Order: sequence, then C-alpha cells, then structure tokens
Amino acid sequence: MKKKLIAAACMLALSSTAFADEGEVKDRYGFYGFIGTHNLDLDSYHNTDERAGGNTGFGWMFNKSWQVEGNYHYTNDLASPNGGSRPDLITYGLDFQFNDTSWLGSSETHPFIKVGYGKHRDKYSQFDPLIEDEFYKAGIGLQHFANDNVFMRVGYDFLDSGERGDDKMTYFNVGFFFGETDRASVAPKVEPKKEAKDSDGDGVLDANDRCPGTPAGAAVDAYGCALDSDGDGVADYKDACPGTEAGAKVDEKGCKIEPKEEVVVDMRLNFDVDKYQIKPEMVSEIAKVAEFLRQYPSVNAQIQGHTDSTGSNQYNQGLSERRAGAVKDYLINNFGIDDSRLSAVGYGEERPIADNSTTEGRALNRRAEAHAETMK
Repeated sequence: MKKKLIAAACMLALSSTAFADEGEVKDRYGFYGFIGTHNLDLDSYHNTDERAGGNTGFGWMFNKSWQVEGNYHYTNDLASPNGGSRPDLITYGLDFQFNDTSWLGSSETHPFIKVGYGKHRDKYSQFDPLIEDEFYKAGIGLQHFANDNVFMRVGYDFLDSGERGDDKMTYFNVGFFFGETDRASVAPKVEPKKEAKDSDGDGVLDANDRCPGTPAGAAVDAYGCALDSDGDGVADYKDACPGTEAGAKVDEKGCKIEPKEEVVVDMRLNFDVDKYQIKPEMVSEIAKVAEFLRQYPSVNAQIQGHTDSTGSNQYNQGLSERRAGAVKDYLINNFGIDDSRLSAVGYGEERPIADNSTTEGRALNRRAEAHAETMK
C-alpha cells in the first residue's frame, strides 16, 4: 500500500496541468468533497498490523490558502490483540489546512500543512483499547488542481494519542470543488509585427516580388520584374537599343541582328509550263519569305523569276517577270508585307540551275527565288 501511495505522489507532482491560456488563480472559496484510500499504521501499543482502507470527507475553502474539513476513514479486518475476531476501525476528525501557494510558484500545485483533532472507534466495541481513542493530528502533503473543479492530493498524517502511542496514516484523495475560482485576467497575445522587407530595393516588397534580386536602379513593374518596354525579351536596364520593332530578332544587348550579306531565302517554287499562277502547294514556301521579312524589319527582298529554254528569249523574259510579280503580289496581299520592301525582277532563261535538255532539268528551271538585301 505504501508503494501505491508513493507512486500516486510522484504522479501528482508531475501532473501540473495549469492552463497556460487562463490567468493565475487569485482566490478560491466554497464547498468541496473527496474520496480516497489510506494506509493506517497503529502504534505498537495496540499490538496490530498495518491495514488499508477507504475515506471520504467534506470541507470548506475560505480562500486559496485556508480550508477546514471533516473526514471519515474506515479500516477493516484489523488484527485483534487477544486473538479474537478481527474488528473494523472507524477514524474521524476535523482538520484545518494551510496551502502554501507561493512555495512552488503555482496555485494549481502546492504543498500544504494541517492540524486537527479526531478519534478512533471500534465499530463493534470488541477492540477495547481503541474505544473512543482520541488523538491530535499534524500532517503534510501535496495538493493539485487538474482544473477549476477536480483536485487530487497525497499526504502523511502523524496522530498523537498521548499515552496510547503515536499512529501514522498515509493517504491519497480525489476531490471535486463546487465553489468559485477567481482567476486573473490574461492579456491577449500580440504577435510582434514583422517588418516588411524589400531585399532588392526595387520598391516592391518581398511578399509581392515575383522577380527577387533585380539590380539596383532597374525600372520594374508592379510585380518587381524588370521592364521590357519594346518587348524584345531584353530588360530595359540592359537594352542598348530601346524601341526595337516588334518581332525583330535581337542580340543579348537588345539590338537588331542584321544580315551581313545577301541571303537567298530557301523558297522552292516551281511553275508549270508557260504558267505563272500561284498553286496551293506553293503557299507554305512563300510563307517562309514572309516570316523572314517579319524577323528582320530593316531588310528588303527581291523576288526573282526564271524560265526554262522552251520558247523565245523575249517571251521567256516576260514570263519570268510575271512569275516574280505573282509572288510579290501574293506576299503583299496575303501576308501583309509592305510593297516598299519588295521588288520583282525577271531573268528569263539566262540563269538556269539545271540541264534544259531534260524534262527534270527544265522543271527545276521554271522557278522563283527570294533574295534578301540590307536596307541602305
């Protein structure tokens, strides 16, 4: 039984559950009750062994420091000194208890001391030496409130019966407090304000900055990203050629990439015999020229028409010019290329690229080409 009470004391000392979110207890007052278990060790004068029993009681708290209570203990099956039947013992008394709420710095868990007066009585009046055996009590213990109502305590009482000897009692109680608990108000927790930061100094706070690390002095948009006013993919702060035309190819400095020499655009247009009309399968090839001219807005293109050697030179010259003109007109009317950037020239049969003595060779010579040239 002693081991159980010691274990209960350890659990009580370690189970401090004062609520951090509630204020410190300023005071308590009101009625309470409890039940528990005890171990009674009577003096050798009574010639009996230690026995366990149950107990209960009621009390009143005047404040958090002082309380008074009446208690009742029942210990059964004590050994009889004369070898007769084993009597049951009733122990009752009145105690005054002082709670030292400052010693452990908590009004939830604290030690206490108490003094009191009580009596032992043999329930069946068979244990003569114990009939109305009076004693004065002094005790110590530890009390813990798990919340505003439920409490536990463990203690040790010394019972002085005068010439009849000194008895000892250890106990563990669980109680319920029906009274009022007055707690100090708790100030609401105020989280410290986090200072807004702008690590790269671009005027956009880090929380909203989608482009951290922008160089100092660079113009940025509302999201902290460097401006690119001409939309060429090079930020303004490192664009050496601002205002580049939309769609123009630029280098890493934002400047247009200009062709350094005449470029022949790979356009494969082969016409039928004595024809200059644009066939549907030619459109994708003409589109290559249009895309090239959009990428290089400062470049012009010359469309050159050619024929095979069939027919007279004079006729072939006119046919080649009509072929070049047809491609030029298609670029203007269907791809929106400015007329000032295009020219059409016919070379007749003067510039063959294959043998005119074969069918295959003549088919290759009936063609149109696009030559790009830098604007002066």
